[in-house]
Amino acid sequence: MANWLRRLIPGLVAGLVVVSAVGCSSPTAPTGGGANPPADGPVTPKVPRVIMAVDPVGVESNALRLLSSPDVWIFRSVYEYPLALDIKTGKVGPGLATEWNVEPDGLSFRVKLRKGVQFHDNWGEMTAKDFAHMVKDVAAPEANHGQTAYWRAALTGVDIVNDYEVIYRLAKPDGQFTLSISETQGGTEIRSKAQFDKMGGPPTDLKTAEAGTGWYQFKSRATATSLNLERVPYKHWDGVTPDFPEFEFRFIKEPSTRLAGLLSGEIHIAALPQDLLGQGLKSGMKVAKSIHPGVRVFGQMHCCYFNDVKDASKGYRYPTAPLMDVRVRRALNKAINKDELNKAFFGGKGELMQVNAFLPSREGWTDEWAKRYPEQYGYDLEKAKSLLAEAGFNAANPLKTSMTMLPIPGVAGGPDIIEAIAGYWRAAGVNVELLTIDAAEYTQRNRAWAFSNVVRITGSGSNQWTGVSVFNGASFGTSGGGIHDPDLEANLLELTRTYDQPKRDELWRKAGDAMFDHHLNINLFWLPAEAMINPTVVADWTFPGMLTGTWTHLQHIKAAR
Repeated sequence: MANWLRRLIPGLVAGLVVVSAVGCSSPTAPTGGGANPPADGPVTPKVPRVIMAVDPVGVESNALRLLSSPDVWIFRSVYEYPLALDIKTGKVGPGLATEWNVEPDGLSFRVKLRKGVQFHDNWGEMTAKDFAHMVKDVAAPEANHGQTAYWRAALTGVDIVNDYEVIYRLAKPDGQFTLSISETQGGTEIRSKAQFDKMGGPPTDLKTAEAGTGWYQFKSRATATSLNLERVPYKHWDGVTPDFPEFEFRFIKEPSTRLAGLLSGEIHIAALPQDLLGQGLKSGMKVAKSIHPGVRVFGQMHCCYFNDVKDASKGYRYPTAPLMDVRVRRALNKAINKDELNKAFFGGKGELMQVNAFLPSREGWTDEWAKRYPEQYGYDLEKAKSLLAEAGFNAANPLKTSMTMLPIPGVAGGPDIIEAIAGYWRAAGVNVELLTIDAAEYTQRNRAWAFSNVVRITGSGSNQWTGVSVFNGASFGTSGGGIHDPDLEANLLELTRTYDQPKRDELWRKAGDAMFDHHLNINLFWLPAEAMINPTVVADWTFPGMLTGTWTHLQHIKAAR
């Protein structure tokens, strides 16, 4: 029996108990870093290096210009951002920048810097030249970051006013600029220009890393094996000092091997699928849960791209692709038994996703989507078959499509989940090919919009703008190869020109309507991020979840007493 089929046996993962992490920010703590959870005094950790086992990252590099949000999370406690996240509220606030505002011309964005912040390894104080360098580096001709095209188009220049003030000159009004320089979106990690100049460019191997300003600094990295960090030897500017002198991400693909390492004591924290969480709990392990959802799991449909990203009226590149038909897209959604999938793989903890990247706490939300969800997206195998028949597909002429066999970022047990969804589609009469492809080839083909009939089940912990513009936008230079839609595109373009909050909320609602009505994605779940911990070594871990890349805020891992 296939692994995914075993997991669909009712009750297999019933009865799991979760120990949730608690919030750690205090009213007096700097917004950028939060504060340590309350403690009764200094703690001497049981081990000098805490080790966390996770899935391997897709892109293995220490050069920030090459690391988009799906891969940069391993460095989130090494680098900081102009604007940071209050991990309790999820709101953006001061980070390495203390003030920011749009000038009266609507095209100049003035940022004032925090004074006295030090770079790792004695690379000196952070100043405006480092803020200017960050943008230049991510937009460089050699850069291959998911936000590179955005930064190339967003600015006409950067003015250094003094050591602690910089002005970004926008090419056009940009209502998303604040989020673009925040911790919720990769690309603006502040690194040392002096070090960059000394090295003659970014790191070309895994032996060195760019100097940041965070709580941990780079120590070493082993190819496809591990990333080792060490606590900075001075007081961080926000007053937070990690309990553990060292931290290691250990990259292990097989969840069972991660669990074995945890139970043997070799590993102290592990990312595990739900069934293995249950085994760990029975063995005395505990679970730390993120404050916000850890990741959104959805299906990205690669097929339907504008011939001209600046002019939707010129039609699509693959006009005869079966995924161009909204009835097909709706059928694929309705063929998936999400309740069964949720219970089998996520212990019933998944929250149904009505619209990809939208939540009730985000701009544009309307309860109408939740009301209409059962009829439009709810499981109904016969309706799925009927919709496929309306689109011209039947037993004699089955719908054919492919699904990539790639890891689901932030979610353990991805291959089994993908196979389960393929099984649901086959039950509806769909001929599904499981496409084995490496991450580098997938990325190259995806960015070239070379896929015409492919679905990828994926996960992402992004802000709302990134989650929509990257995966379904056409003209923003950051497309992830999802469906382009003229109604959605028109509202996204208007959002980039709008600063007025009520108007932005209205535009987001219209954008969400287009995504919901036109079935632009396979809408699955919002999931909590749950890390299994060895309670004899780790007492707790307060981390925000999806807003910053799931496994972040390592400085808040608390040692057991």
